Amino acid sequence: MRERQEDRRMKRTRQLLSGALIDLLVEKRYDAITVQHIIDRAGVGRSTFYSHYRDKEDLLVSSFEKALDSFSTFMNVDRGTVQIPSSLEFFKHAQENHRLFKALTRGRVIDLLFEKGQDFWSRKLEEQIEKALAEGRQSAVPLPILANYVAGTFLTLLKWWLNNGMCYSPEQMDQMFRQLVAPSVEAAIGGPVA
Repeated sequence: MRERQEDRRMKRTRQLLSGALIDLLVEKRYDAITVQHIIDRAGVGRSTFYSHYRDKEDLLVSSFEKALDSFSTFMNVDRGTVQIPSSLEFFKHAQENHRLFKALTRGRVIDLLFEKGQDFWSRKLEEQIEKALAEGRQSAVPLPILANYVAGTFLTLLKWWLNNGMCYSPEQMDQMFRQLVAPSVEAAIGGPVA
């Protein structure tokens, strides 16, 4: 029972710290935010912060990876069929949280997050494509390169969309993403994609 309470407490503390950082990002540039600002906003002590994270960048990346992981079910796996990941939910999420995403585009923080996001999604995509390929079927392009290409295309489109005032709907952006990557994935795996 005690272990459950500690797990809940750890989860709550991480949520408080992540929420505090997100609130602060909307208010000021990432470079201007200090660990002291975060712990003051979260209402936790400095030692508590450092028992969970190395620094504010670790908190930022950890929070971002958790958000990415919640969208990592974007690719359905079915032996023999590769499905293009749906980006619609992520575009909708970015639109609903446009103030936060706009804040992230100020300064260098968005570049760091996109780099981490590309690494994270590339690994996930590679695993999913490998599972989906039928036995004995090989990709004409090494899977790490194919996965990196798909993840990079998505993140490049997302960044462009944010920087251009979200001038298309999330549905249109998802459709354009699919139109851009489907032919490349089909050529690489030697078969149709869904």
